[in-house]
Amino acid sequence: MERSLFTTGEFAKFHKVNKRTLHYYDEIGLFKPKVMGDNGYRYYTYLQSSEFEMILAFRELGMSIEEIMEYFKNPNTELFRSIIQAKKAEIKSQIHKLRELDKLLQFKENQLDLSEAASFDKIEIIQCEEEYLLLSDTITGEWNDEDFKKLFAHTENCTNRIFNRSYGSMISVEALQNKKYEDYAYFFTQISKSHGHKTMFKKPKGNYLRAFCKGDWNLLPDCYERILSFTESKKMRLTGYAYEEGINEMAISAMDEYITQITIRCEKD
Repeated sequence: MERSLFTTGEFAKFHKVNKRTLHYYDEIGLFKPKVMGDNGYRYYTYLQSSEFEMILAFRELGMSIEEIMEYFKNPNTELFRSIIQAKKAEIKSQIHKLRELDKLLQFKENQLDLSEAASFDKIEIIQCEEEYLLLSDTITGEWNDEDFKKLFAHTENCTNRIFNRSYGSMISVEALQNKKYEDYAYFFTQISKSHGHKTMFKKPKGNYLRAFCKGDWNLLPDCYERILSFTESKKMRLTGYAYEEGINEMAISAMDEYITQITIRCEKD
């Protein structure tokens, strides 16, 4: 027997598939051995390898057995090209989705690192780069039905999932200075500059005061009291908004473990 012929077991091993796959494809008429030997056994030829690898590729690309069989009834350049173009578009879309998922995982890992390093008795000054935020409509801060409707409307305005970017709520420095710790202004989600939405807000580059609060949201006023005392003692001036962001919500089992990061732009008086 010429070595260009292969038994079912040899052909299966050569293409790293189970023999049962070849038996099944033979049974349904998708892919059959080409040669009948003098001994009554049937053999695959080396030249069939290209066709079989294409069948395997089609299966990996999500084509059904029926679709593949339909193609091989009348294979032609035009149909093959249309399959290639369609599958390339699908792969491109899948790559984009996988990259977005990779960004999500990296973002969540960074947040987890930040939450594990957070110090709750320390207020620090950090340098922040310019960011662009998509804002909700003005909220009441009472977390009532009206506010949650605005939150849902806000998420619908976001072209991508909000959970792989910074998101949270904003309260004005003026409200903080007047001890109105529940007078929230907006929900926000970080976006790219190219988004160009009418409610896009530029969070300026500069020095920001940062503090962490651990526990239920009703502890935030105490944290803001500490922040105001700190800025007064350091002769610093707060400007703009306080940005609140939960950083470990997916890694806790109780609200008393919840960590909120607060950043507020600050300047020397």
